[in-house]
Amino acid sequence: MGKHGSLSGEISSEVRNILRGDSRLLEEAKFKRKEKENAIIWTTNIYLKDKSQLSEFVSYIADVVESILERHLASDGEIIRLSVGSGTVSDRGEIWFGIVGGVVFEVYCFTCRSISFVRILHEKQLYGEKNEWVSLDIDEYLDSQWFEE
Repeated sequence: MGKHGSLSGEISSEVRNILRGDSRLLEEAKFKRKEKENAIIWTTNIYLKDKSQLSEFVSYIADVVESILERHLASDGEIIRLSVGSGTVSDRGEIWFGIVGGVVFEVYCFTCRSISFVRILHEKQLYGEKNEWVSLDIDEYLDSQWFEE
């Protein structure tokens, strides 16, 4: 994995730390981690007391994540930042969630030889209780063939 540790682990750890004690949160964010072969996935949903702050909160988390990415990569990587205006989440052919907005990062760490995708989305449940939240999903693929000459 190169000279430094897992980028996804750094992001989840630092975001978890900044969320501790944040009075805007309805409840503590619970991070889930999955690892298989050369992939590490972290995910959490963040619920706020005041849903009108969700879009602003997406920007806040995106700025935190971007600073972690810049520090991790230094000058040895590539960061692509995309703004998301709207969208949907489909599961097995059925649309379940609307995407109100968000930020997606595509990250290439030349030192770690990893490719990561970080999604920070303001999501809205389309059925049932019509809840809204910020989802943070981090997919990191280690020792990618993308770096082979």
